[in-house]
Amino acid sequence: MNFDKNYFMTAISELKGYTDKKLAKYRRNYRRYCYTPYAALENIKNPSEIGFFQGNPEVPSEEDTTTTPEINVIKSTTDTLTSKIAQSKVRPFFNCVNGSFKDILVVKQAQQYFDLFFDLVNTNKTVSEAFRAACIFDTGIMYVDDENINIRGALPWQVHFRPAEMTYGKLTRCYYEQNDYPVTLLPKKILDENKDALANYEFVTYGLYYDTYHHKKVVYIKEIAYCDIREFNSDLLPFVFLHYNSPILGDSSESIVDMLNSIQLEIDNLMAKISDASQLNPANTFFLPEGSSVKASQISNRIGNVIEYRPSPNMTTSPVTVATPAFINDQYMATVEKLKQTAFEMVGISQLSAMSTKPTGLDSGIALQSMENIESDRFETQLNQVIRAYVDLSKVCIAVFPQDEDILPENKTRRSVKWHDIITESKNMSIQYSGADALSKDPSEKLKQLQMLAQAGVIPTSRIAQFIEIPDLQSGYSLTNNAINAVMTLIEQCINNDVMEVPEFIPFQMLKEEIINTQLSLYSANPERNIDDIEKLNELYALAEEKEQKWIDETNDLNNAANNANNQNQDVPVPAAENVLTQEANMQAAPGGAPEVAQSDLDVAANGAQPGNWNAGV
Repeated sequence: MNFDKNYFMTAISELKGYTDKKLAKYRRNYRRYCYTPYAALENIKNPSEIGFFQGNPEVPSEEDTTTTPEINVIKSTTDTLTSKIAQSKVRPFFNCVNGSFKDILVVKQAQQYFDLFFDLVNTNKTVSEAFRAACIFDTGIMYVDDENINIRGALPWQVHFRPAEMTYGKLTRCYYEQNDYPVTLLPKKILDENKDALANYEFVTYGLYYDTYHHKKVVYIKEIAYCDIREFNSDLLPFVFLHYNSPILGDSSESIVDMLNSIQLEIDNLMAKISDASQLNPANTFFLPEGSSVKASQISNRIGNVIEYRPSPNMTTSPVTVATPAFINDQYMATVEKLKQTAFEMVGISQLSAMSTKPTGLDSGIALQSMENIESDRFETQLNQVIRAYVDLSKVCIAVFPQDEDILPENKTRRSVKWHDIITESKNMSIQYSGADALSKDPSEKLKQLQMLAQAGVIPTSRIAQFIEIPDLQSGYSLTNNAINAVMTLIEQCINNDVMEVPEFIPFQMLKEEIINTQLSLYSANPERNIDDIEKLNELYALAEEKEQKWIDETNDLNNAANNANNQNQDVPVPAAENVLTQEANMQAAPGGAPEVAQSDLDVAANGAQPGNWNAGV
């Protein structure tokens, strides 16, 4: 079969035929969420003004009353649930399975770079917005842009695919048609090749077709009949889908708007009656007996009706009787409140979350926490989808990004790693996931938790600065980060290039710890395959021990010479290793009676040596 322009045009016609029928539902749901009648989805170039025209066209309004007050439970529940899901910032974890040292190193770099990359493109915001779209339309879609190395949201009515393929668990073709796409945002290559043809256009229909079955990608611009067919070698489409409820059949399911639409309509009807009653019923009624000394013209009827009546014989009356009847029965407002409560309960949101109020009867902190836990269980399915979306995004990025491109922009503080490095090792890599908010968000509380983990031996003390994830400590000027990076570079050069060197400025204790840690990782992964690398690290460890002992001997000699000079009132010799940086460091005495140190060696040891005494803990 010949994959040409005719085949492509037939394919996109088929795909659009499956999903165009959704537009009516999406349009209704969008209007209900925004509470703006006649809001359109088709015009992206000049979209509807949300919030200016309000009301529900299904509930007729009268000319002699104002607009019905808005109680939009659809938007309230959607925004509350989106906010709760957005609090769970997820972090994919990359683990190595039966790998060599190179595999382990690439996996560690993948972890680092994906942390930075997801932060760079603000993936948490993109996933949260996709989840909100799922709550409104039933589906939220994220697009991994292989042209611009980016992750962004895609409007669900612009992405066309086969529902049967989604039912059976794998999409093989997808067409992304972006209407009213600004010409200025087109890829530079397209602009250069079609400069004259695009000169008369400010907006175009920009289509992207992906086919993993024929391994083709098609870039299509309808207005100038531009059709560029390219190779697409990935087995994954660059789209990640989120559903509020996972579809049972096809790609359609029930969203929050679908679920609450009838309740919202009933609330609107009741509120229309209450609003009309409050405006048309008199605020007060004045009863004035005939023949009273008070004339009806003396009473203003601006805030009430004036009614004259003929009293019965022998009836004792006051000159004026004022009555304030209820403008409508209380059951109307009680019904509205009941419908609101039902709407939140159907979605699974508590009164505590929806209105920031404490439910009656929950007085203790433990009871409130239990309430939150019960509520969270209702969203477990949605939360699992969001967590899985981060993993799927990581896999798609690895699969579709250009292999020769750097993962992140070049920077002196990090090594350049290209996508093909991770692709090559991806078979030895597994991606797990976990909530990144397992530790407290408060920096001081997070530091306490990390210190407790270090005391329990779960993490080394020297890694606290890395795990705390405070930008100031994550920068390239962090001494602890630089020390561990330098140590790992030595280990990498030893294994890959047979370099057996230990510079004087390397922290010895940290180097020995990481050598042992790496050996354990290599042995547990694949002892037979990694035996040569383990032996190389044994040699490096012995060299580190030798250098460390030499440094201790020199330090003791200098200290003894200094003590003798003090006893004989002679000038103290200046250690050869001291420099201006050492003088400015204002270092303290080593803890626990350890010998004084030549302070040019910087080594934060895991046994509690202070930053001022880097190698004092040996």
